[in-house]
Amino acid sequence: MSVDPPEASDALRRRLDLPMTFLSDPEGTLMDALGVRHRNAAPPFVEGRSRDLFLPTTFLVDESRTIRWVYRPDTYRTRAPASEVLAEIEKLD
Repeated sequence: MSVDPPEASDALRRRLDLPMTFLSDPEGTLMDALGVRHRNAAPPFVEGRSRDLFLPTTFLVDESRTIRWVYRPDTYRTRAPASEVLAEIEKLD
């Protein structure tokens, strides 16, 4: 999920040749419902746009649109380790 517009997310998916769909949430509506907005987290020199950042939360969603696994960091600086994500994907198979 990204605050990027759908066209940008789809261009990234095609460029990386990824067999998945990125969800686009430009207004952050779903991200607010999931509790992943980090309010006023951007440095104070950021001007002209929101200082909110979205926590880089990783969701694994199956074909039936059921969330099967979530990695929710405490800060926008932390990402799910690739090895952990891959291990969770393996568990789903």
